[in-house]
Amino acid sequence: MARSRLTDDQHLEIRLSSTARRLARAYVDRAVAVAELQELAGGRGDLLALAAGRALGDFLARPTAQFPGDLHVSALLLEAGADPRLVVVHTDETREYVGRGHHSTATTGGPPNGGYQP
Repeated sequence: MARSRLTDDQHLEIRLSSTARRLARAYVDRAVAVAELQELAGGRGDLLALAAGRALGDFLARPTAQFPGDLHVSALLLEAGADPRLVVVHTDETREYVGRGHHSTATTGGPPNGGYQP
């Protein structure tokens, strides 16, 4: 079976998610963290929103299974330039996806087999 390859956007979204989580959990200065995320995103507010929505949606779908500081992940991504309207859309999608018993999308970069929909 051929393995699916991730797109450049998927790679960047995963990097944004993991970087935001690392920065939040390390309690890096907010301005420094936001600047790092902005540089990494290169103006891609849509991917910042996807990462923020997935992190927030996962937290809201399973609040007792999450590290409370993970709410800070979404806040950093929003501050870095995530489109708030898209964050709401991706939050709802992720809550529904996780609520159906699927694995979290916040740390895996999306649904299995590259189901990413920009």
